[in-house]
Amino acid sequence: MSLIKQLWIAVVVLMILAFISSFSISTYTAKAYFEEQLTLKNIDNANSLALTLSQLEKDPVTLELLIAAQFDTGHYNRIELIDPEGNSLQRKFYEGEVGSQIPGWFLGLAPLSIEPGVAQVQDGWHQFGTLYVESHTRYAYEALWATTRNLLFWLSAVALTCGLLGTFILKVITRPLDDVVTQAEAIGGRRFIMSDVPKTLEFGRVVRAMNILSSRIRQMLESEAQRLEALRYKYQHDPLTGVANREYFINLLDAHLGGVDSDSHHAMFLVRVHHLADINQALGHKHTDELLKQVASALRELTEQYTEQYSDGYIGRLNGSDFALLLSQASDLRLISAALETKLLDLSNQYETIRIMLPHAACYFTSQDKRATLFVHLDSMLAIAEQREKTCGEVSDVRQIDACFHSADEWRQALYQAVGHQGVRAVYYPVMSSENNLLQSEAMMRLELGGVVRNAGYFIPWARRLGMMPTLDLAMLNHVLSDEGVELKHHSIAVNMSVETLCDVGARQKVIEVLNAYPQQASQLWLEFPERSAILHLNVFKEFCAMARQTGCKLGLERAGADFAKIKSLQELGLDYIKIDSAFVRDLADGGSSEAFLRGLCTLGHSIGLLLIADGVQNQEEAKRLKEIGVDGITGPGVGSL
Repeated sequence: MSLIKQLWIAVVVLMILAFISSFSISTYTAKAYFEEQLTLKNIDNANSLALTLSQLEKDPVTLELLIAAQFDTGHYNRIELIDPEGNSLQRKFYEGEVGSQIPGWFLGLAPLSIEPGVAQVQDGWHQFGTLYVESHTRYAYEALWATTRNLLFWLSAVALTCGLLGTFILKVITRPLDDVVTQAEAIGGRRFIMSDVPKTLEFGRVVRAMNILSSRIRQMLESEAQRLEALRYKYQHDPLTGVANREYFINLLDAHLGGVDSDSHHAMFLVRVHHLADINQALGHKHTDELLKQVASALRELTEQYTEQYSDGYIGRLNGSDFALLLSQASDLRLISAALETKLLDLSNQYETIRIMLPHAACYFTSQDKRATLFVHLDSMLAIAEQREKTCGEVSDVRQIDACFHSADEWRQALYQAVGHQGVRAVYYPVMSSENNLLQSEAMMRLELGGVVRNAGYFIPWARRLGMMPTLDLAMLNHVLSDEGVELKHHSIAVNMSVETLCDVGARQKVIEVLNAYPQQASQLWLEFPERSAILHLNVFKEFCAMARQTGCKLGLERAGADFAKIKSLQELGLDYIKIDSAFVRDLADGGSSEAFLRGLCTLGHSIGLLLIADGVQNQEEAKRLKEIGVDGITGPGVGSL
């Protein structure tokens, strides 16, 4: 019970006690006063009337007229004249109600006991009779009732005033307590905020203690995140250029080659600094290092410039002279290759004293290809480019997937038709906990296009190019939530959301509307966004998380790990889980360098209440090792290993 409610209860109880006390004292004091005054009035009126009757002739008509005239003044309840033998000579009695406006319970609570006035009527020297006079009590009762009502009214007014005033004062006094409660709830929600220290001594001590706690936890998390990021950078990046080293890049490539979506087509670029040894001898070690940094910088600029052409981009340095660029679900390979060639030409033209040649090769690949075959293909293409003795590119844009639509209009029409005519399908992949229990079922989108159900890799590049990713995300969300059979088969369902949906204000609002339309199903839904979207659009992501949490769904990040520790105020996002990118578990069974990073990631995630799920687990050895490290769940081909 709140303090304000307790205050009102105390005020009401005190006012009730005060009313009962005041009522008892005032009512019974007034009752005694009225009884005394009415008794004296009865005696005086009886003596006065008896004296008048004694002086008159004892004619019955005269007696009746005089007694009736006195009674009709309306102040009497009874006037009766009785002869010495006890017979009633004249009798007037009020036969109406005591007080029609006075409750019966009040009449019984404060009855008036009034003695009648008694006087002797003389006829000469003889006694004619005895006169009894009783004044009416209705006026006394009305006065008592009016006094009681006024007392109740004023005490109620005082109680209301005291309650309102007390409520205001209590709110002012306990306002710092509200801040303390907010801060405590924020800590419970893994958000560590600071509150202003109030002037009240007792509350000030509490707030200072809470601020110290929040500050220490925040510092601990930030320190752990910095340590984790430093560890990740050390083991996964080239110390000179800052791009991924060979081991980490190969893990990233293997993760794409081992994907479950056979229709996904990705792009691979291989860039070579031709005759690096001669360049190093001519320019010197320092200037050669600067050239390598500029090549890495050109690749970064390319990925930032054409974000709409791919889903995720990774840059790596394979050896001293070779750089690689991996673009998942890439669309226009020749466009990207032409832009890369322009950037590399601009870079090579900066060196006038020596000829710099930066050839590159590019091709598509799918999850069904082999790594060795892919590198052989790229090396052969790069050899052709090198033979031209200039900065150029060799591109093979042959895709292994036969497209049934050949223009943007055809693709747009097909996608809208699939969404609007119940062409959305969902395939569910289990995510198991470390205890081998079903943690969630991850829903993967399929579309019926041209009479054939296609994997996401088949249509996602065109949907991204046409700006239809929010439309597909909403269609998938509606399909999962509206399917009554899904709830019976799967306890919890994870649905992927794209970065385009996150950046679209209207799409975000529609997602919240869909979740509110299915409140029961939304409580079993796990929404996950790419880690890259949270990094690039942190404020928007934080705002969406605040709205989505109110619907009861869980929120998480997928393909996480590379930039997880870089997220500012990570604990304030209100995330429930993260799915670790499969690139971090590729070499785990062989004692790879990612084990220390995964341990730190688990420590950091668990400290803010996150579940950690490893993606792309291939075999039993990886699953066992992940369980020892502290991962809470796995998904992938080896999901049955736990």
